[in-house]
Amino acid sequence: MRPFPRETISALLVLLLLALTTAKPKTKTQQQDSAVCSEGDGTCSSTRHLEECGIWLAPSSLPGAGLGMYAGRDFAKKEPLQETGDIVIPIVDIMMHQRGRGRWVFVWDEYTWNGKSLGLGHEVIKEINAASPGFGSAANSFLDLVNVDEGDPINTMPSGLHRSRDPGVGAFSTYNDRRSTAKVKIKSGQELFVNYGQHWFEQRIRLGPIPLRRGLKQSTNLYRRFQMFRDKNPQVDSKVFGALWEEFVKHTVYNESRILGAFYNTPSELEMLDRNMTLKQIRVHEGTRTKQWLFDHGTCADHIRADVSTIRQAGRGAFATRDLPNGAIVSSLPLIQIINKNVLEMYELKDIKTRKLEQRRRVGYQLLLNYCYGHVNSTMLLCPYGPIVNMVNHNQTRANVKLRWSDPERGNHEPGMLQQPIDTFSEDRTTKLSMDLVAIRDIKKDEEILLDYGDDWEKAWQEHVKSWNITDADKYISAFMLNQEENTTSLRTEFEQLSDPYPGNVNLECDLNIWEGINKTLFNTTLVINITSTDDWEYYPCEVLRRRVVNGTTLYTISMTRPPKEKKKDIKVPADSVPKNLKLSDVPRMAMRFTDRPYTSDMFLKEAFRHHIGIPDSMFPLEWMNYSPI
Repeated sequence: MRPFPRETISALLVLLLLALTTAKPKTKTQQQDSAVCSEGDGTCSSTRHLEECGIWLAPSSLPGAGLGMYAGRDFAKKEPLQETGDIVIPIVDIMMHQRGRGRWVFVWDEYTWNGKSLGLGHEVIKEINAASPGFGSAANSFLDLVNVDEGDPINTMPSGLHRSRDPGVGAFSTYNDRRSTAKVKIKSGQELFVNYGQHWFEQRIRLGPIPLRRGLKQSTNLYRRFQMFRDKNPQVDSKVFGALWEEFVKHTVYNESRILGAFYNTPSELEMLDRNMTLKQIRVHEGTRTKQWLFDHGTCADHIRADVSTIRQAGRGAFATRDLPNGAIVSSLPLIQIINKNVLEMYELKDIKTRKLEQRRRVGYQLLLNYCYGHVNSTMLLCPYGPIVNMVNHNQTRANVKLRWSDPERGNHEPGMLQQPIDTFSEDRTTKLSMDLVAIRDIKKDEEILLDYGDDWEKAWQEHVKSWNITDADKYISAFMLNQEENTTSLRTEFEQLSDPYPGNVNLECDLNIWEGINKTLFNTTLVINITSTDDWEYYPCEVLRRRVVNGTTLYTISMTRPPKEKKKDIKVPADSVPKNLKLSDVPRMAMRFTDRPYTSDMFLKEAFRHHIGIPDSMFPLEWMNYSPI
């Protein structure tokens, strides 16, 4: 091989250094259905239910990313990706309730969303995370490839349920219908990506130098400059350029560079780059699967939809979107492990303002417990994620599905982990287990999917029903109930509330989205404020001063409490200070909502039912039997 000219090497080094930004060098040692029904479950007479499938769960195209989601058909821009939205499960003040416990691992941290950004912030004192087990947990994120938009959940309560008479209240999440839509036109077979946000990746350095927004474009530009440099030196053997690329990019010591980390450096990738494809085009191409590949390696993720359950106390349930034959996989359940269910314990608050705990007196568990699978003789919990899978309710006599461990060829299930002690999971923040919900008879379209949760669950529920009694429950009025009166009842002014106050468990808040970009006059008329929406603070406390009717529509004059100090950067004013209250006139009712005050909604009832879903003895590993209930 001919020696490479010194000036050429120098030029290439300058070119590559442009990509390294603030990366620090490290040493090289630091761098390193085809069978859709099982034999025991009967034979599926048709694969039509798979041909119609619009969403699939299958191994992701991203290296090391586990499972991903794929489109089973074409979707137009803004088209809903599923028939109904999914549930969101609040996880409240978990750091506060676990204070003093010492070191603990909570793998859900890798899968949860900021609850304030989803409109759940009013429920808690300090911190709220949201388990969004549908697209929010099952779909991966690649910021330059995001093709799915996710909305906010809606706070709803099935008609007629009330804590004065219904023992099911507080046992299920009232946050539902978080919908996912196509952000762009999506082709059949493409992997689906949601937006985790840039901060999520910046916080997780251990995941490696994953490209951020516009990172693929920067990396493509780097390769184009390398191409130009190579083309200007035709006298140099192409093998020399290949060796240089391997030395300075593929085996770079600057392995924190997100620009260099965007390259997979496979022969096919370099070949496509040389054909003038961009890295974004290459990633989309590599992340697209054939229908046969999805059949062979995935499971359908849209066999079920959400609706009000036929079981009154269950809230919402899962219903078949199409006819499903006996033995079909109704849903796959990838599992997030919690090695000690004590991490979900909640304690008495001595002072809700100072966040002090009352001598660590346990009063209940996080609502998430009700959506996880476990065994009475184990501390291990396995919490499923995937579209609508958390909506499958219990019935011992009408059950039409059963559990089984998944086929490792169809997901991220590693059977060997079932022989490992629980401690094996203590340092592992990845998920390696999965179960399936399998039809035990033919299921008709629109039939509710029901599972036998086990005798222990049934016994606990019956005891709960017998003991249900909430003091003064008949006087309770929730924010949801007040919001239902939006079109029939006028809001009371502050003066009217002196004699007819609203319940002490609710607040009235105003929605900034209604006024985004509109100038509003203040009490001090010399100032003008431009209210802008933020992710975490879209609602602010407000008071009704007066109301008037204009053309049959009731409009309100309100005062709104100044946003928190940390959000002053979102307020544009020509003066150094901002008045405490803003006066806004002719505000429509739709711009205001009632919210429950922290720790007052049904899920915080000390009497609310809490129990894991039972995994049958025949399935549960003996190695995990580490607990004896009192």
